[in-house]
Amino acid sequence: MQLFILLPIFLILAPLATVLSFTPYLTRETISFGVSVSEYNYYTPTLRKLRRTFATLSLIGYGIIMVASLYSLQSANEESTAMITGVGAIMFIVYGSVLSLSFHFKMKKIKATLPTETSPHSVKIDTTFRQNKLTYSNYWFTIHIAIIVAIAIISILNYEALPGMIPMKYDLQGNVTSSVPKTYLSVLAINLIQLGMIVLMMFVNWSIKSSKQQLTSSDPVQFATKNIQFRRKWSLFTIITGLLLTILFAFIQINMFVPDQNLLLAISFIIPVVIIIGAVLLSLTGRQGGGDIRNHQDDSQRSKEQPVNDDRYWKLGFLYFNPDDPSFVVEKRYGIGWTVNFARPASWILFLFIIAIVVVSIALSL
Repeated sequence: MQLFILLPIFLILAPLATVLSFTPYLTRETISFGVSVSEYNYYTPTLRKLRRTFATLSLIGYGIIMVASLYSLQSANEESTAMITGVGAIMFIVYGSVLSLSFHFKMKKIKATLPTETSPHSVKIDTTFRQNKLTYSNYWFTIHIAIIVAIAIISILNYEALPGMIPMKYDLQGNVTSSVPKTYLSVLAINLIQLGMIVLMMFVNWSIKSSKQQLTSSDPVQFATKNIQFRRKWSLFTIITGLLLTILFAFIQINMFVPDQNLLLAISFIIPVVIIIGAVLLSLTGRQGGGDIRNHQDDSQRSKEQPVNDDRYWKLGFLYFNPDDPSFVVEKRYGIGWTVNFARPASWILFLFIIAIVVVSIALSL
């Protein structure tokens, strides 16, 4: 079996399987499988066991999928390799989704049996929070845009030197499998996709800064500091990811008139792996919102105060739909990162914009 077929399995799927399996340990201590609980209840033996069971079933399931994929790839040709990889990725998504939803509904039943406090729910707000520097500036993306413009200019200046058919897709050996007639649109199509991608990255960076403030009730001052650090590190990661993807697309475009298939294949493999491993390592450095993964307090120190119960606005535990909330961006309830309030019309415009980028990218590679 060729090494470049095995590496994506180990360097991409294995880290993803690790993060997905331990996601319940990375959420806030007031959220269990998309259901709001008190910090005290989060550490009860029942919920501890539930998290262990989820992690075990996840690792076993993802492990079986990866082993089956590796076994199938032993005798795979070029076409079947792509199909096996695609099927493996789909199985990853389906298995993870079914498992997460089953534990979400199980958690909703368990919540009714957990002890609750009779004190009213409260929300802690830091009125000086927005005065801090929460993210890195979007002006950093001018570097990305400068690279895109420079490559576009180089492509136009070398337009006459390009072949009549522009390669758009390669196999794992670097052979061209799809090409389109040379036009200014086909030559600059990658630049248009890049610009759309950068606009999306800038929106993500803005979202990190603008998302609704959520502090813990036990120690809001300390958590505010950690939340700022959490936002800044993911803001930096967003900017770096955008730059790496810009470089990747630049190599693809330059390869049109300065062919170097080995370098292109290496860059096309290294950059996605670096991004995924970086996201995994960053996810494992802290909980959602900035909390510590390891909580060394004993049970008597854990807060029994119930967080605001807005479970009815979280459909299936991960889709936020609240017409009464003016917030456009909120923290994810399950996993690390941010999501949008789907009750806001702008969220659907964003959704369509993302679909458009994906569709155009696929169409150009056919």
